[in-house]
Amino acid sequence: MTDYDVLIIGAGIYGCGAAQAAAASGYTTRIIEKNRIASGTSSQSTKLIHGGLRYLEQANLKLVYEALAEREHLLRLAPELVSREWFHIPVYEDSRRPVWMIRAGLLLYWLLSAGRSRFKQIPRRKWSELLPGLNQKGLKAVLAYEDAATDDASLTVAVAESAKQFGCEISESTSLQRASYDGSCWHVKLSSGEQITARILINATGAWINRLGNRIKPAPPQQTMHLVQGSHLMLNRHCPGFIYSESVDGRVIFFRPWQGKTLAGTTETPYAGDPARIKPTGEETASILASYNHYFPQMQCKKSDIIGTYCGLRVLPESKGGAFAASRETVLLCDNEKQPTYIAIYGGKLTTYRRESARVVKLIGKTIPPPHLADTRKIPLIRAE
Repeated sequence: MTDYDVLIIGAGIYGCGAAQAAAASGYTTRIIEKNRIASGTSSQSTKLIHGGLRYLEQANLKLVYEALAEREHLLRLAPELVSREWFHIPVYEDSRRPVWMIRAGLLLYWLLSAGRSRFKQIPRRKWSELLPGLNQKGLKAVLAYEDAATDDASLTVAVAESAKQFGCEISESTSLQRASYDGSCWHVKLSSGEQITARILINATGAWINRLGNRIKPAPPQQTMHLVQGSHLMLNRHCPGFIYSESVDGRVIFFRPWQGKTLAGTTETPYAGDPARIKPTGEETASILASYNHYFPQMQCKKSDIIGTYCGLRVLPESKGGAFAASRETVLLCDNEKQPTYIAIYGGKLTTYRRESARVVKLIGKTIPPPHLADTRKIPLIRAE
């Protein structure tokens, strides 16, 4: 007899999502988290629930389609936490993507969303009213489309609270010291000194995923991966709305309202250091500030106007084209595909955590038949007090 059916390491959105899906299906479940819930990348994102308009350029229609479907589920399940918003795309004479290309992309986005991502072109006479302060020099058009936004940390906490409602135990400030498998169950020692057993071990530690594998015997399978840092700046400026555009170096950049100010980002910087020591680089900070100042020349920002930063790490599977050509889809790596006892969750988007968590539970079911079937598409998420 084991203490738990499922032990999950890491309480980010994917760890909490897997815990909710497993506990709702009747598995005895526990999460351990070395810091606090959503203390890593799950609280450091652009805080969007979206299909990923830019992935259309990579022809990744499947990912966009699935993410748009998940967006609709979350809008319905968590109306306090996820809101539908209009995003504006300013197109200039020197923009890399011409108006016709963006219109075509928005049409495809609308089709993939089954008509739930309306889009339109904003008349010139309304530019100043809708986006006060936006640079209009060389501005050819402003397009708008529907997507969604969230508070990523609060969403993760809501998922964790839902898991608790189904009996999941959550231990913060607790890390895994070592784990060994004896052929029937995992014997795990925690940083508190507690020793427990579990039938299935789930590694949902994000950027620490392969480092954690060094504490597990026998050594689990590992995916070679890229770590890519994404940084955001919180600027002491009012933000007129959600804006999707090109940064000064050609990447996608968002400006969005957050806590009454402007959240600007993100970046894509390869990272090879300690995941616990990430912070925006000087180049990232300069690039984001330059981009903001380009689009809002009348509201120029300097370093002293930065009132906060967000910095997270994306986990991307290794690819021949490097980190920027790597897939954004989630990889679930098991020790045994037929009867897994170890499941590692690599990568993934905030938006698709629920869908991927359902996949995790299907893998668990190959080893431990579920006591009952649960559909997390029917479980509301409530903002925690």
